[in-house]
Amino acid sequence: MARSAWFEIAEEGWARLSAARPLGRLLLEAVQNAFDADAANVAIEVERDRVVIEDDARAGIADERLVYTLFLSDKPRDPTRRGRMGRGLKELLAAAERARVETIGTTIVFDGEGRRTETNTRESGTRLELFRVIGDEEREAALDLLRLSIPPRGTSLRVAGRLVRRPRSVLALADCELETVVIDEGVERAAMRPTRVAIYTPRRGEAPSLFEMGVPVQPWNVPWHVDVAQRVPLGEGRDAAPERFVLALKATLLEAMVHSYLDRRDLRADWVQDVIARWPVKAGLLDAYVSKVFPRGSVLGGTSRANDRAKQLGAHIVDARTISHGAWLALARVLETSDDYVRRRSSEFGGDEVEPDETQRRFAEAVRWLARRVAGSVVRVRFFARDPSDAGLLEDAVTDVDARAISFNVKGPLRFDDVLDPGTIGVVLHELAHLASVEHDHRFIDRLQLLAGMLAKLLAEGGPELARALRRGDPER
Repeated sequence: MARSAWFEIAEEGWARLSAARPLGRLLLEAVQNAFDADAANVAIEVERDRVVIEDDARAGIADERLVYTLFLSDKPRDPTRRGRMGRGLKELLAAAERARVETIGTTIVFDGEGRRTETNTRESGTRLELFRVIGDEEREAALDLLRLSIPPRGTSLRVAGRLVRRPRSVLALADCELETVVIDEGVERAAMRPTRVAIYTPRRGEAPSLFEMGVPVQPWNVPWHVDVAQRVPLGEGRDAAPERFVLALKATLLEAMVHSYLDRRDLRADWVQDVIARWPVKAGLLDAYVSKVFPRGSVLGGTSRANDRAKQLGAHIVDARTISHGAWLALARVLETSDDYVRRRSSEFGGDEVEPDETQRRFAEAVRWLARRVAGSVVRVRFFARDPSDAGLLEDAVTDVDARAISFNVKGPLRFDDVLDPGTIGVVLHELAHLASVEHDHRFIDRLQLLAGMLAKLLAEGGPELARALRRGDPER
């Protein structure tokens, strides 16, 4: 049902609301109109009391009502057109003290006497002339924002006489499914639609930003300019996209770039962590992320005891304290926790129990004697047989603190015929130190150092006789 004359507008309130928007944002409304009109040349001059924006688009403004009728728009449903609300140009004019809009055949004047229309002989394009006092800081901020624009190919954009060059292209992604805004029977609606996303290296001095068809929307923490080739959902101030859209776009970038374009340093950036923690990324992306960021054999940190045991078994611990809870949950889809890893590897390393031969029995006696004399403990000694794992890991010895038992792998490199072999005695002392602490903490280190010192003292006092007796497995004699 058609309706009219329901509302009136308060000119003063509209002007106050419009003037509250940053000058650069207001001027971008005219720039995007010129881009949409396929202008070959767009020029902007920002002076202390006047702004001039001129383009050479062949069509100009066909319907003068588009200049002064709020929310009237000629933008089609096509979401590849930048404007959508029919208010941007009106806000720009309302924020001025006086203004002139000169388009093909028509000039519309706004001044203290109101609005009037005049004829002219202009044959192409549109020229806006706006009068208002502009401070130096406001002017510089507006120029910086305008120069951030990425003009379409074939369009020359000059800001304060300086040509705005397109940034260097990094990558273009086709068919990215992103949310956009369509106009359906006069109503704005959100819709998902495939579009092209262009990635650029920021020009010198520029903050990386998100763009909508060459028009800057907002700065962000991705290291590139990223230009979406369709309407971007915007908030009321039209100077920021909703968080959900920004996160979806970041996820799209990560999925497209993780395999070939991003290295380990890139993947440690905050924006990547944000996606991993907060977006339902695919398992394949997580696998690629893990393979580049973490060393081989990484596991998620769990209990301190499991972490320490996992390190002994050759794992790299991803410290849960260094990542968000969301990232931990995401990574848990493709990584074991240290607790699960220890349970799995312990069963693999358990091996088959072996009945010791004579040499191994003498070795066991020497280990028990060292435990009593050096560590002040009574231990049981066992032997097992286990080949290296598929990853090449080989467990030399395992200590069960609760059972006070040390098990040695007969397929490892230990010298059972010489307990004082440097590599062998080192493993023995290492396992004895674990009787005091299952973790490789300061307590363990202190204990290991003490055991080494006590053994050195015993050997110094016992001399060659004790050394030979230890090697024979009868140190009590």
